[in-house]
Amino acid sequence: MPKNLSPAAAILLLMMTLLLVSGCADSRDERFRRLAQQALREQAEQNQRMADQSREIVAASRRLVEGDAAARKDLLAAQRQLTSELHSERASIDRQREEMEEERRTIASQRHRDPVIAQAISAVGLTLACLLPLLLAGYIIRAVNQNGDDSAALSELLVLEITSEQPLLLPISHRPVAALEHSLPSDDDETAATVASSSD
Repeated sequence: MPKNLSPAAAILLLMMTLLLVSGCADSRDERFRRLAQQALREQAEQNQRMADQSREIVAASRRLVEGDAAARKDLLAAQRQLTSELHSERASIDRQREEMEEERRTIASQRHRDPVIAQAISAVGLTLACLLPLLLAGYIIRAVNQNGDDSAALSELLVLEITSEQPLLLPISHRPVAALEHSLPSDDDETAATVASSSD
């Protein structure tokens, strides 16, 4: 008996075999025998088709399993790539965040330092503005003191010119100049001269 027969086919085959063995010889038996042989052929063909279909199902299942395995491999590779890209993107974002934090610290430091520098510049400018009148007064006093020596020399030169008989700078006048009288100063004149010289 073939191994791949279904139970119904096996029962049918057994019944046919029993009928053949029983030894009926009339024409109906011949027709029944042919019918049984045809049924057996059809059953064998059907069994063959079922075996072919089973092989095709096994092959399709194998292809499906292989396709599923390939799809899983592709999915894992895509997931690894996505994880790697996410990791690199996170690293880039972290690096940008650190750069922004450093820039924020620099700006905060600069905001703190700039008013201090501006205040220092303002204080220096104000100090210079306050010192400028003092420096100008000092310069004027110095210039007056230096010019005082020149005025003394000029006064002496003028006195010499006036008292000389032949002046070099002044025009010569032909009228006689009265001599100055020289008198001794009185006590009141000395006191006035002392007060005048102390006020200078």
